[in-house]
This record gives sequence, structure tokens and C-alpha cells, in this order.
Amino acid sequence: MGRLTFTGVARVLFVLLGGASTASAAKAPAKFQGWLGRQRIEILQTATRVEAFVVGPMPVGARGYLDDNAGFRLPPGTPPTIQHYPVRRGAVVLGRPFAQELARLILDERSYEPTGWPFGRKIMKGCVLSPVVALRVSAKRGAVDVLLCFNCDQIGVANARGAPHLTSGDIDPARPAFLRLLKSVLGDVPEVAKIPDTR
Repeated sequence: MGRLTFTGVARVLFVLLGGASTASAAKAPAKFQGWLGRQRIEILQTATRVEAFVVGPMPVGARGYLDDNAGFRLPPGTPPTIQHYPVRRGAVVLGRPFAQELARLILDERSYEPTGWPFGRKIMKGCVLSPVVALRVSAKRGAVDVLLCFNCDQIGVANARGAPHLTSGDIDPARPAFLRLLKSVLGDVPEVAKIPDTR
């Protein structure tokens, strides 16, 4: 499939994200530094570019082999995998307003199930991260990959380059907010459009 094109993306982003809070520039709580680390937090807070990819739910080899749904045609230069998840469609390139809203959601402790990961240990989900969307978030100091799974309402964050060290969290309370954000730019992509608002 070719490069994703969406009509009205700029207009939708202006309406939905134009007033995005700049609170993400504030210092993140210490618990986030213990979970994500300072460098990842700084990248999220200062990002100016986000590339959104639709990915397959199961990890494959580093070069994209052993994907049970091969045959997707990607534009030249598109990475075959993001964190070993095969890229199926890519990429929609988004700017600072989207990056700010994404950072605001990720760095808000209300986005996470308090009794589950990453800040609680009372609930352990028995499901495996199966993302439908991967977001490559880029800033001057580097890039991080954000994987979003709505089968179990989980997020994964990893360095885009170097040692991946994927860290995850349970985003049950923020499922609607993350989904609204994704659908504002990927709403006409079948894999995203079919995700229900509630699990």
C-alpha cells in the first residue's frame, strides 16, 4: 500500500490539538523518571515530529521476515519493522501539536491504572503487548518509539535506536483519550477505525 494520505489532517489537528496544553514542558514526576528515564522524557517533551505507522500485532525478525501477513507495499525508506513489529502502513508525519498532546497523555499519571504497571503491582495482566500503531517520536536529542495496544490497553515505550529496552504500562483510564488522538489523524485507516471506544 502506498503512503497514507489523509484529507483535512491539518484542519482536524488545529481544531483538536491547537489548544494542547504546554504543561508537558514541565518537569515530570519522579515516578516517570524511574520508569522511562530522563532522556526519553526529554525527547517526549521536546519532540517536533511524530511518524505514525500501522503495525502488525506480533513481533517478527529484525528485517521483517516471518510476518504472516506479508505483501504490504511500503513507500521507499519506510522501516520494515518498529521494535520488531512489522510495518503494514506508513507513515503519517505529524508535527509539534500532536507531539505535545501525546506527551501530555503519556506523562500524566492519571493515564495509568493505579494498581497495575508501571506504578502499581497488584494487577498483572495476562496478555501480551499487541500494538496496532507505532509512533516514532523525534526531537533534537534522539527518538523514542511508542507502541499502543488496545486489546489489553497497554503502552510500550522504547529507544528508537540502540538498545530497545521496551518498558510498558496499563493505560486503561486513558484508552478513550489515546484513541481519540489516534483517530483524529488515522480515522480513515481500517485497522484504527475498527477499534472500539471501550474494551
